[in-house]
Amino acid sequence: MLFGNSTAKHFVLGYDLGEEVSQISFLASDADMPETLSVLAGAELYNIPTVLCKKKDVNQWFYGKEAVRNIKQDDGIAVKGLISAAKDGKPVVVGETEYDPVALLTLFVKRSLSLLSMEMSLDYVDAIMFTTRSLDSRMVRVLGAVSQALELRTKNVFYQSHEESFYNYMLYQPDELTRHGVLACDYDFGELSVYGMDLNYRTKPVVATINVKRYSDMDLHGEGLPKDAALFHKTCEKLDDEFLKVCEKVCSDKVISTVFLLGDGFREKWTKRSLEFLCRTRRVFQGNNLFSKGASIAARERIRPTDGAQRFVFLGDDKLKTNIGMKVLKCGTEVYVALLDAGVNWFEAKKSLDIIMDQSGILNIEVTPVTGGKPRIVQLCLEGLKERPRGTTRLRIFMNMSSVNEVYVKVTDLGFGELFPATGQIWEQTIGV
Repeated sequence: MLFGNSTAKHFVLGYDLGEEVSQISFLASDADMPETLSVLAGAELYNIPTVLCKKKDVNQWFYGKEAVRNIKQDDGIAVKGLISAAKDGKPVVVGETEYDPVALLTLFVKRSLSLLSMEMSLDYVDAIMFTTRSLDSRMVRVLGAVSQALELRTKNVFYQSHEESFYNYMLYQPDELTRHGVLACDYDFGELSVYGMDLNYRTKPVVATINVKRYSDMDLHGEGLPKDAALFHKTCEKLDDEFLKVCEKVCSDKVISTVFLLGDGFREKWTKRSLEFLCRTRRVFQGNNLFSKGASIAARERIRPTDGAQRFVFLGDDKLKTNIGMKVLKCGTEVYVALLDAGVNWFEAKKSLDIIMDQSGILNIEVTPVTGGKPRIVQLCLEGLKERPRGTTRLRIFMNMSSVNEVYVKVTDLGFGELFPATGQIWEQTIGV
């Protein structure tokens, strides 16, 4: 299966953009599973430090590991916290010069994408999915600005949270791994993040939900494990105890069949009692590139959905959890027209529909939760709508979302050709969902 029109091999990318480190995974058109780009050929070194460095007194910039090396040699000015700075929007002072924070983040992303040159040409990349730990409205705006500034050949650029990338990764795993709950524990010696995924097989399509909990008791405040042998041993025991408490608590609430241990924090062999507990009745995997791989799978599903993925719908914090539509007459028969579907990211939800309005001047919008609850009708009263003969009032309904809980509706009078010119009337309403 090829993504493009060319007979050449094509790719989709999953870019995990993190505050400390980033990763890039890619999925070839002739491959079943993604690979992750290593910063060193022949090694499994996936992390690209999310940092820039400007050489002193020269307009020369370094990124990633090269930036870290120059900073350690005191040969440049460090620029860290690129994501936070871009979300904040304030100019970043490097030396005596101010820089646009989005431009700096774009520079990092562009330079890091150049690492792919050994594997592929960006001309053969058909889609990119950026994934981040959190995806609020400010992060969406930042990623949109970065994507536009990159001037990529492909227009298929998407964004999603780590939760959804976890879900997408599990889509390509054997069914036996998802028979019960699935955990992904992400730890880099800071806050521990535990992602718990459940699949409700009683619904059609199967509804997937992910609950995220953060734990601070294992936070080593950026220092990592101590080098002193006695202190190292003591710290490892403390981490093992704290992680065991978390595992026991999470696993007491529901049946867990599969556990993923993610991040560099699990590379050290301190998980003795906790790992023994997890392995009793569960499959346990270790790695640190699940989110970027999941993002690349998501990129493929966006442009070439597979039959397997159609069986599921993911309802995360960024998703619309209701179906929104209306009934209209078509050839004399009343039919339901979908406007916005549950499972779409709120920041991507958009629909435009032209209709011929009846004489009532009232639009009935149906809001149907997919997580349970009764459907409801929201009425839009088009006050002041110009009276015309039946079948000559044409309206355009436009919908998008201003947040995950709010649907904006705009109705415009289009008139009916030269016989009944448009009045320019507009009606607006926000629906809570």
